[in-house]
Amino acid sequence: MAKSVAKNALYSGIRTVGTMLFPLVTYPYVTRVLLADNLGKVDFLVSIMSYFTLIAQLGITNYATREGARVRNDRSKLDQFSSEVFTINMGSTLLSYALLAVLFVSWPHLQGYGQLVAIESATIIGTTIGVEWLYTLSEDFGYITARTLVVQAVSAVLLFTLVKQPSDYMLYAAIMVFSAVGANVFNFVRSRRYATIRLVWGFDVRRHLVPMLILFSNVLATSVYINIDVTLLGVIRGDYEVGLYGVSVKIYTLVKQLLYAIVMVSVPRLSLYLGERRQERYQELLGSILHALLVTVLPAILLLFLLSDYVVLIVGGEAFAASAEPLRILCFALAPAVFAAFIVNCVLLPNRAERLILVSTAVGAVSNLVLNLVAIPWFGAAGAACTTAIAEVLVVTTGTWLGRRFCSYRALLKGQLSACLNVALGLVAIAATHFAITYWLGTSLITFLASGFACILVYAFVLALRKDTFAQRLLARLKHATPNHS
Repeated sequence: MAKSVAKNALYSGIRTVGTMLFPLVTYPYVTRVLLADNLGKVDFLVSIMSYFTLIAQLGITNYATREGARVRNDRSKLDQFSSEVFTINMGSTLLSYALLAVLFVSWPHLQGYGQLVAIESATIIGTTIGVEWLYTLSEDFGYITARTLVVQAVSAVLLFTLVKQPSDYMLYAAIMVFSAVGANVFNFVRSRRYATIRLVWGFDVRRHLVPMLILFSNVLATSVYINIDVTLLGVIRGDYEVGLYGVSVKIYTLVKQLLYAIVMVSVPRLSLYLGERRQERYQELLGSILHALLVTVLPAILLLFLLSDYVVLIVGGEAFAASAEPLRILCFALAPAVFAAFIVNCVLLPNRAERLILVSTAVGAVSNLVLNLVAIPWFGAAGAACTTAIAEVLVVTTGTWLGRRFCSYRALLKGQLSACLNVALGLVAIAATHFAITYWLGTSLITFLASGFACILVYAFVLALRKDTFAQRLLARLKHATPNHS
């Protein structure tokens, strides 16, 4: 049975908010206990381990979500498809561990992090057995949301109970691994309600492997321009600089994930519409997603930029005040990053344009790597933030140009002219409200709370006054969800 895209977006939004609340609640405690050096050690290892997790995943998540959505209504075909994908995934996981062992033995710098490597490496197998792609293509966002919230609640209790001093950074790393993949054993057991997964032999591996490798190259390129700044900061500038930069990246990533939720929950439905040749429904959903992004992304970025000093102070404390500068720079990366996700996941991926995705992300990866090598030695964290913003702009520009044959951008944007005007007026209202409150109250935590609350209300008022269709639909759903609604 088809599930409501709106309900899926709600579940995904709740999950993302929960994922955001977990670090928002725990990270201020962690930064004050572990301090920049020890936090930098963990962040550096996470950046290293992300490459090996990607090798293990081999582009399987995007491939399985897209191709599995086309056979999800046929249980026997889904069983066979899922088993073949999982078998390939287990093989790539073993390869990933082998490569990690080679790197550990051959790179003396990494050997100084031996225990952290052992702890963080659990994410590789944990991600594989989670088969989250099966839940995504089945649109079981309710379970994914509930599981995530429970695991993160347990992780928060463990963190506040066990992490008490700077030397507890390895305990912190272990708890973070648990929060990421701790429930994945249950995922695998529960997956039988959607597909019977087993190791299989004698199937046409190449049929899956070729598109997987293309998608993997794309994800690897994306990881390079997302993680290479942290990796190079650790190698060139040391753990302390990584710790400072890590706070700004954590905030940037949390906001980006929340905004990504609007895009990612729609990928299975977009693929389904294209698979069934329902082009009209595809274009209609595409327009709705773009409208939602315009209305939510730009005001969120402006608000984060205006309140960045307060956000860093709350999350990291005075010791991380220097993180505000790279955070403000990263704000300029948010819009291109989210709209690049729209182009890649809503236009190119459903149309099986993996090679074009690879080209656009490779442009971002190569440019980010080269620019980081130049900028980080001179400007440290601020330079790393600048290169991320430039890379995101290059990715969205390249992807938009390459995807023009799959989507009429002129027609798509023509339907968003009213939304663009509404957003522009709302941004002016947000900026005016913030500066007025700052003028009256000065700089304090009260200013942060008052400005954030007032800016959201003013923006909502502008959308309501302009009768924005996204705001009207959202208000109608909220009214429908109230207990007194009949």
